[in-house]
Parts: sequence; C-alpha cells; structure tokens
Amino acid sequence: MIGNTMFSGLFLAIEQLGDPRIRGVIIRAVLISAALFVGLMFAAGWLLSGLSVCGISWIDSAVSFLGGGAAFVIGLFLFPAFTGIIISFMLEEIASAVEARHYPNLPAAREEPVMEMVGNAVRFTGVTVFLNLLVFILVVPIMLVTIVLIPFIPFVFYALNGYLLGREYFEFAAVRRLDPAPGRTLRRQFRIRVFMCGIAIAVLMTIPFVNWLMPVVAAAYMVHVFEGVRGRAAGA
Repeated sequence: MIGNTMFSGLFLAIEQLGDPRIRGVIIRAVLISAALFVGLMFAAGWLLSGLSVCGISWIDSAVSFLGGGAAFVIGLFLFPAFTGIIISFMLEEIASAVEARHYPNLPAAREEPVMEMVGNAVRFTGVTVFLNLLVFILVVPIMLVTIVLIPFIPFVFYALNGYLLGREYFEFAAVRRLDPAPGRTLRRQFRIRVFMCGIAIAVLMTIPFVNWLMPVVAAAYMVHVFEGVRGRAAGA
C-alpha cells in the first residue's frame, strides 16, 4: 500500500509539470538563474581583469583567461543549484497549483507567519548541515578505512537525505493546512511513509538534469503525500 501511494503521488507530480502555472514557475526560475549566472561571469571577468600575479603581462593574461574559464565551468555546475534555490522561494505557487487541480474543495491555505517560516528554514538548514557534516566527518572515514563497508556509503547518503528531504517537504505541505505541532505529529505518525518518499526524492535529485526540476516535483509530490496521510489519519 505504501508503494502504491508513493508512486501514484510521484507520477501525479511529474504529470503536472506541464501545468501552465508550474511551467511559469520553472521558466521564471531559469531566467533568474541565467541572469545571476551572467552577472557572476561579468563580476568574475572584472575581478580577474585587474589581477596582477607577477607583473609579467603574458602570465597575468594567461591567469586571467584560465580563471575566467574556471569561473564559467564552476558556474555551469552551480546553475542547477541556483535554479533550485530560486524555485524554493516559489513553492507556495506550486502547492496552490496542485491543490487547484487535484483538491479543489479544500479551503484557503493557512497563512504562515514570517517568523515561523524563518524558524523552520533555520532549523532545517541547521539539522541538514549538522547531520551531513557528522556523516562525512565520522561515518564516511570509518567506512573508507573498513573497506568492506565502502559499498554502504551511498545507502547512508540516501538514508540521511531521505530523512531530511522527506521531513522538509512534508512539513512544507503540512504547515499550509495545520499548525506546526500537529503537522509534526502527523509526520511522526506516518514516518516510514514520509521517509520512503524522501528517499525517492533524494535518489532523483542525484540524477543530472532531472535534479533541476526536483524541487518542483518534490513540493507537488508531498502535497499528495500529505493529503493522503491526512485522509488516512482522519478515517482512522
């Protein structure tokens, strides 16, 4: 049953990528990211143009050229991250589009106070950074030293990020309809389901190009997951 619910919600989220409202969010995020990318390239070029390494013109020119190329390549790798960050500020639009299509009888969403949003963001960021650092500082070195455990590193990565992503996106969907405390209680009640959905998101986020759209898919997906478990909890 968990598997059916997991995949049906995911397929519905992917299917809705063609929705004009969601497509508009993606296009705006890409355009803003492209503008940031171009701005960073200009800034890097301006900084490197005035760089003097040793006072020998051809060496300074070579360093500037190579530095500009490196900045361009790094920018290309960071472009999906820029897009994901921009999209994260537009998740409300995505959730509203999903609810309008699939849950049209829902009342207006709860208005989340600014300080509550900031607190949730800070808490999630802190937990994410702490747990990932803990894994890479303690767990991964132990696994690398113990050669037999090396194959388990991806499983640790997906388990950790599955927990974090499942928690973050579920609570994003929940606080639109419930106060934070009942939302967290509901997540704990269905923690296995939320964890498995988080792992699905984490796996898809590691696929090149697919990861560009994953914040959109994850937000839409968790709206379906939340409404599903809320209905089950109410009927229990």
